[in-house]
Amino acid sequence: MTMPSSSKVVAERGTGNFGPQSLLDFDPARDGFGFANLFTWTEEDLDMLRSELGPLSKGLGIGVPALVGRSLGGRRGLLVGLATGAALSISNILPKLVGGVARKWPTFGLCGGMALLAKERWERTHHQPTSELHREALRPILRLYQARTIRASWPRFLKYWLRAQVTPGVFSVDELDAEAEIAMAQIDAGRLAILGLVGDAPDPFATHQVVAFGYDEALDRTDFYVYDPNAPGRTRRVVIREKDGKTFIETDLPTGPKKEGGYHISKTTGSLSMMFVVPL
Repeated sequence: MTMPSSSKVVAERGTGNFGPQSLLDFDPARDGFGFANLFTWTEEDLDMLRSELGPLSKGLGIGVPALVGRSLGGRRGLLVGLATGAALSISNILPKLVGGVARKWPTFGLCGGMALLAKERWERTHHQPTSELHREALRPILRLYQARTIRASWPRFLKYWLRAQVTPGVFSVDELDAEAEIAMAQIDAGRLAILGLVGDAPDPFATHQVVAFGYDEALDRTDFYVYDPNAPGRTRRVVIREKDGKTFIETDLPTGPKKEGGYHISKTTGSLSMMFVVPL
Protein backbone atom coordinates (compact mmCIF):
# COMPACT_ATOMS: atom_id res chain seq x y z
CA MET A 1 0.00 0.00 0.00
CA THR A 2 1.37 3.41 -1.02
CA MET A 3 0.51 6.51 0.95
CA PRO A 4 1.41 10.04 -0.24
CA SER A 5 2.78 11.20 3.10
CA SER A 6 2.29 10.58 6.81
CA SER A 7 0.56 13.95 7.19
CA LYS A 8 -2.16 12.76 4.81
CA VAL A 9 -3.13 9.76 6.90
CA VAL A 10 -5.05 9.65 10.17
CA ALA A 11 -5.39 5.88 10.22
CA GLU A 12 -4.07 3.40 7.70
CA ARG A 13 -6.08 0.27 7.05
CA GLY A 14 -6.39 -1.19 10.52
CA THR A 15 -8.95 -1.75 13.25
CA GLY A 16 -11.67 0.85 13.73
CA ASN A 17 -14.91 0.94 15.67
CA PHE A 18 -16.51 -1.67 13.44
CA GLY A 19 -13.58 -3.53 11.86
CA PRO A 20 -11.04 -2.64 9.14
CA GLN A 21 -10.67 1.12 8.88
CA SER A 22 -8.91 3.60 6.62
CA LEU A 23 -9.16 7.33 7.26
CA LEU A 24 -7.41 10.16 5.44
CA ASP A 25 -6.53 13.53 6.93
CA PHE A 26 -9.24 15.36 5.01
CA ASP A 27 -11.21 17.74 7.22
CA PRO A 28 -14.49 19.04 5.70
CA ALA A 29 -14.18 22.17 7.85
CA ARG A 30 -10.71 22.93 6.43
CA ASP A 31 -10.47 21.07 3.11
CA GLY A 32 -14.09 21.52 2.00
CA PHE A 33 -15.55 24.84 0.90
CA GLY A 34 -16.77 27.36 3.45
CA PHE A 35 -19.92 28.06 1.41
CA ALA A 36 -22.82 25.79 0.55
CA ASN A 37 -23.53 24.36 -2.89
CA LEU A 38 -26.14 26.97 -3.78
CA PHE A 39 -25.90 29.29 -6.80
CA THR A 40 -28.23 31.56 -8.79
CA TRP A 41 -28.35 31.32 -12.58
CA THR A 42 -26.31 33.41 -15.01
CA GLU A 43 -26.21 33.12 -18.81
CA GLU A 44 -22.79 31.46 -18.52
CA ASP A 45 -24.29 28.81 -16.24
CA LEU A 46 -27.13 28.14 -18.69
CA ASP A 47 -24.71 27.87 -21.62
CA MET A 48 -22.69 25.28 -19.71
CA LEU A 49 -25.84 23.40 -18.76
CA ARG A 50 -27.09 23.19 -22.35
CA SER A 51 -23.70 22.08 -23.61
CA GLU A 52 -22.85 19.51 -20.96
CA LEU A 53 -26.34 18.09 -20.48
CA GLY A 54 -26.90 17.64 -24.21
CA PRO A 55 -25.90 13.94 -24.17
CA LEU A 56 -27.81 13.36 -20.93
CA SER A 57 -30.94 15.03 -22.26
CA LYS A 58 -30.78 12.85 -25.36
CA GLY A 59 -30.40 9.79 -23.16
CA LEU A 60 -33.43 10.88 -21.17
CA GLY A 61 -35.29 11.56 -24.40
CA ILE A 62 -34.86 7.91 -25.31
CA GLY A 63 -34.95 6.34 -21.85
CA VAL A 64 -38.00 8.01 -20.35
CA PRO A 65 -40.42 7.33 -23.25
CA ALA A 66 -39.14 3.75 -23.36
CA LEU A 67 -39.70 3.41 -19.61
CA VAL A 68 -43.24 4.79 -19.88
CA GLY A 69 -43.98 2.65 -22.94
CA ARG A 70 -42.90 -0.51 -21.19
CA SER A 71 -44.98 0.24 -18.09
CA LEU A 72 -48.05 0.79 -20.27
CA GLY A 73 -47.63 -1.81 -22.96
CA GLY A 74 -44.95 -4.37 -22.14
CA ARG A 75 -42.50 -5.22 -24.93
CA ARG A 76 -44.58 -3.57 -27.64
CA GLY A 77 -44.86 -0.42 -25.56
CA LEU A 78 -41.11 -0.49 -24.99
CA LEU A 79 -40.45 -0.52 -28.74
CA VAL A 80 -42.91 2.32 -29.34
CA GLY A 81 -41.29 4.28 -26.52
CA LEU A 82 -37.82 3.74 -27.95
CA ALA A 83 -38.97 4.97 -31.36
CA THR A 84 -40.57 8.05 -29.80
CA GLY A 85 -37.47 8.75 -27.74
CA ALA A 86 -35.17 8.40 -30.74
CA ALA A 87 -37.24 10.97 -32.63
CA LEU A 88 -37.03 13.38 -29.71
CA SER A 89 -33.30 12.87 -29.31
CA ILE A 90 -32.49 14.07 -32.85
CA SER A 91 -34.71 17.14 -32.57
CA ASN A 92 -33.91 20.53 -31.04
CA ILE A 93 -36.67 20.21 -28.45
CA LEU A 94 -34.64 18.73 -25.59
CA PRO A 95 -31.83 21.36 -25.38
CA LYS A 96 -34.51 24.08 -25.29
CA LEU A 97 -36.35 22.21 -22.55
CA VAL A 98 -33.16 21.99 -20.47
CA GLY A 99 -32.78 25.77 -20.44
CA GLY A 100 -36.49 26.36 -19.93
CA VAL A 101 -36.76 24.00 -16.97
CA ALA A 102 -33.57 25.35 -15.43
CA ARG A 103 -34.97 28.88 -15.35
CA LYS A 104 -37.87 27.64 -13.22
CA TRP A 105 -35.41 26.72 -10.45
CA PRO A 106 -34.38 29.80 -8.44
CA THR A 107 -31.06 28.17 -7.52
CA PHE A 108 -28.87 25.29 -8.67
CA GLY A 109 -25.84 23.30 -7.54
CA LEU A 110 -22.29 22.57 -8.68
CA CYS A 111 -21.68 19.64 -6.34
CA GLY A 112 -19.51 17.76 -8.84
CA GLY A 113 -17.30 20.77 -9.46
CA MET A 114 -16.93 21.44 -5.74
CA ALA A 115 -16.16 17.78 -5.00
CA LEU A 116 -13.53 17.53 -7.75
CA LEU A 117 -11.79 20.82 -6.91
CA ALA A 118 -11.70 19.97 -3.19
CA LYS A 119 -10.23 16.56 -4.06
CA GLU A 120 -7.53 18.00 -6.34
CA ARG A 121 -6.53 20.76 -3.92
CA TRP A 122 -6.16 18.30 -1.03
CA GLU A 123 -4.20 15.77 -3.08
CA ARG A 124 -1.86 18.51 -4.34
CA THR A 125 -1.26 19.77 -0.76
CA HIS A 126 -2.28 23.40 -1.27
CA HIS A 127 -1.26 25.52 1.70
CA GLN A 128 -4.32 27.77 1.69
CA PRO A 129 -7.31 25.96 3.21
CA THR A 130 -10.05 25.38 0.66
CA SER A 131 -12.54 26.74 3.19
CA GLU A 132 -10.98 30.22 2.82
CA LEU A 133 -11.67 30.47 -0.92
CA HIS A 134 -14.47 32.77 -2.13
CA ARG A 135 -17.56 31.57 -3.99
CA GLU A 136 -17.78 34.04 -6.88
CA ALA A 137 -14.05 34.03 -7.61
CA LEU A 138 -14.25 30.24 -8.02
CA ARG A 139 -17.45 30.12 -10.03
CA PRO A 140 -15.86 29.83 -13.53
CA ILE A 141 -13.51 27.01 -12.47
CA LEU A 142 -16.30 25.25 -10.61
CA ARG A 143 -18.35 25.27 -13.83
CA LEU A 144 -15.43 23.71 -15.72
CA TYR A 145 -14.92 21.06 -13.04
CA GLN A 146 -18.65 20.39 -12.97
CA ALA A 147 -18.50 19.76 -16.72
CA ARG A 148 -15.71 17.25 -16.19
CA THR A 149 -17.72 15.29 -13.65
CA ILE A 150 -20.83 15.34 -15.86
CA ARG A 151 -18.88 14.00 -18.84
CA ALA A 152 -17.34 11.28 -16.68
CA SER A 153 -20.51 10.16 -14.95
CA TRP A 154 -23.70 10.96 -16.86
CA PRO A 155 -24.10 7.52 -18.55
CA ARG A 156 -23.99 5.80 -15.18
CA PHE A 157 -26.21 8.36 -13.45
CA LEU A 158 -28.75 7.86 -16.24
CA LYS A 159 -28.51 4.05 -16.17
CA TYR A 160 -28.96 3.78 -12.41
CA TRP A 161 -31.70 6.42 -12.28
CA LEU A 162 -33.72 4.64 -14.96
CA ARG A 163 -33.32 1.35 -13.11
CA ALA A 164 -34.41 2.94 -9.85
CA GLN A 165 -37.66 4.08 -11.48
CA VAL A 166 -38.51 0.44 -12.22
CA THR A 167 -36.89 -1.36 -9.27
CA PRO A 168 -36.84 0.59 -5.98
CA GLY A 169 -33.97 -0.08 -3.59
CA VAL A 170 -30.60 -1.61 -4.39
CA PHE A 171 -31.00 -3.51 -7.63
CA SER A 172 -27.52 -4.99 -8.09
CA VAL A 173 -25.61 -6.06 -4.99
CA ASP A 174 -22.63 -7.22 -7.07
CA GLU A 175 -22.34 -3.83 -8.77
CA LEU A 176 -22.64 -2.05 -5.44
CA ASP A 177 -20.00 -4.25 -3.80
CA ALA A 178 -17.64 -3.62 -6.72
CA GLU A 179 -18.06 0.15 -6.39
CA ALA A 180 -17.46 -0.02 -2.63
CA GLU A 181 -14.24 -1.96 -3.25
CA ILE A 182 -13.05 0.66 -5.75
CA ALA A 183 -13.75 3.45 -3.27
CA MET A 184 -11.97 1.64 -0.43
CA ALA A 185 -8.96 0.87 -2.65
CA GLN A 186 -8.62 4.55 -3.57
CA ILE A 187 -8.78 5.60 0.07
CA ASP A 188 -6.25 2.90 1.03
CA ALA A 189 -3.94 4.36 -1.63
CA GLY A 190 -4.21 7.83 -0.07
CA ARG A 191 -6.61 9.25 -2.67
CA LEU A 192 -10.06 10.69 -2.17
CA ALA A 193 -13.01 9.09 -3.98
CA ILE A 194 -15.84 11.08 -5.54
CA LEU A 195 -19.09 9.17 -5.06
CA GLY A 196 -22.09 9.56 -7.34
CA LEU A 197 -25.32 9.13 -5.37
CA VAL A 198 -28.52 8.04 -7.12
CA GLY A 199 -32.03 7.63 -5.75
CA ASP A 200 -35.51 6.94 -7.05
CA ALA A 201 -36.75 10.56 -7.11
CA PRO A 202 -38.73 11.19 -10.31
CA ASP A 203 -36.46 14.13 -11.19
CA PRO A 204 -33.47 12.75 -13.16
CA PHE A 205 -31.37 15.74 -12.09
CA ALA A 206 -31.94 15.06 -8.36
CA THR A 207 -28.60 13.28 -8.05
CA HIS A 208 -25.58 14.27 -6.01
CA GLN A 209 -21.79 13.94 -5.69
CA VAL A 210 -19.76 13.83 -2.49
CA VAL A 211 -16.13 13.20 -1.46
CA ALA A 212 -15.31 10.01 0.47
CA PHE A 213 -12.23 10.31 2.69
CA GLY A 214 -12.51 7.27 4.96
CA TYR A 215 -14.41 4.14 5.84
CA ASP A 216 -15.13 1.59 8.57
CA GLU A 217 -15.87 -1.95 7.45
CA ALA A 218 -17.71 -4.68 9.39
CA LEU A 219 -19.35 -7.99 8.58
CA ASP A 220 -22.78 -6.52 7.86
CA ARG A 221 -21.98 -2.88 6.96
CA THR A 222 -19.49 -0.47 5.46
CA ASP A 223 -19.58 3.17 6.58
CA PHE A 224 -18.07 5.78 4.24
CA TYR A 225 -17.18 9.17 5.72
CA VAL A 226 -17.95 11.92 3.20
CA TYR A 227 -17.74 15.65 2.61
CA ASP A 228 -21.08 16.91 1.31
CA PRO A 229 -20.81 20.22 -0.64
CA ASN A 230 -24.32 21.02 0.61
CA ALA A 231 -23.14 21.00 4.24
CA PRO A 232 -19.98 23.09 4.86
CA GLY A 233 -17.81 21.84 7.69
CA ARG A 234 -19.77 18.65 8.39
CA THR A 235 -18.84 14.99 8.05
CA ARG A 236 -21.66 12.84 6.75
CA ARG A 237 -21.99 9.11 6.06
CA VAL A 238 -23.04 6.79 3.29
CA VAL A 239 -23.61 3.32 4.73
CA ILE A 240 -23.95 0.02 2.85
CA ARG A 241 -25.84 -2.29 5.19
CA GLU A 242 -26.95 -5.92 5.01
CA LYS A 243 -30.10 -6.86 6.90
CA ASP A 244 -32.38 -9.90 6.65
CA GLY A 245 -30.52 -11.11 3.58
CA LYS A 246 -30.98 -7.79 1.74
CA THR A 247 -28.59 -4.93 1.04
CA PHE A 248 -29.49 -1.28 1.61
CA ILE A 249 -27.76 2.07 1.21
CA GLU A 250 -28.47 4.39 4.13
CA THR A 251 -27.24 7.94 4.66
CA ASP A 252 -27.52 10.94 6.94
CA LEU A 253 -27.47 13.25 3.90
CA PRO A 254 -30.85 14.90 3.37
CA THR A 255 -33.01 12.57 1.27
CA GLY A 256 -36.77 12.14 0.96
CA PRO A 257 -39.63 14.66 0.55
CA LYS A 258 -38.85 18.39 0.56
CA LYS A 259 -41.08 20.89 2.36
CA GLU A 260 -41.58 22.88 -0.83
CA GLY A 261 -42.43 19.75 -2.82
CA GLY A 262 -40.36 17.23 -4.73
CA TYR A 263 -37.59 15.09 -3.30
CA HIS A 264 -33.93 15.17 -2.27
CA ILE A 265 -32.36 12.35 -4.33
CA SER A 266 -34.76 9.65 -3.05
CA LYS A 267 -38.42 9.34 -2.15
CA THR A 268 -37.50 7.74 1.19
CA THR A 269 -35.72 9.64 3.96
CA GLY A 270 -32.25 8.25 4.73
CA SER A 271 -32.17 5.99 1.66
CA LEU A 272 -30.27 5.74 -1.65
CA SER A 273 -30.63 3.39 -4.61
CA MET A 274 -27.03 3.27 -5.84
CA MET A 275 -23.55 4.62 -5.12
CA PHE A 276 -20.68 4.57 -7.61
CA VAL A 277 -17.18 6.01 -7.92
CA VAL A 278 -16.97 8.80 -10.48
CA PRO A 279 -14.03 7.80 -12.74
CA LEU A 280 -11.76 10.85 -12.53
